[in-house]
Amino acid sequence: MSDKAIAPLHRTVSGSKLIDVLAGSLTEIKSEDGLTDAEIGKFLHKGVDAGKAYRTGYAEMPVTSFLRGCERWNGRFANDTLALIGMKLVPIANAEVNDQTLQTRLAKLMFEVSVALEDGVITPFELNGMKRTLIEAGEAIDSFREKAA
Repeated sequence: MSDKAIAPLHRTVSGSKLIDVLAGSLTEIKSEDGLTDAEIGKFLHKGVDAGKAYRTGYAEMPVTSFLRGCERWNGRFANDTLALIGMKLVPIANAEVNDQTLQTRLAKLMFEVSVALEDGVITPFELNGMKRTLIEAGEAIDSFREKAA
């Protein structure tokens, strides 16, 4: 098998890159949610050692654990990795977002973009800092898109 494990839409992404990005997502989730490696392992239906191995990128995750992670953490878990192959995870049944929540989430995103653009460019550091706001705005938009269908 060649080094080019996945090449849809003229993209080439190595397996190790996919594992590294997924590990990074687990590390962020661990930090944001105040979880332990044991809890991560439990949520993925694996043991303590497996939770740490997946979070650090030392082990490749089985598809069943990946799907458990998608179920538990949705796009926070999978979307950075899926973006490498031109995809994103969106739940079928979003919690309905009302008009005010949509407006608030979009306004918050626009504010963060505006602040980042004061010097004329959004840096990767700034973009990473607004990641949670991007996710929340995206979820609100997806909810409204579902209403319009």
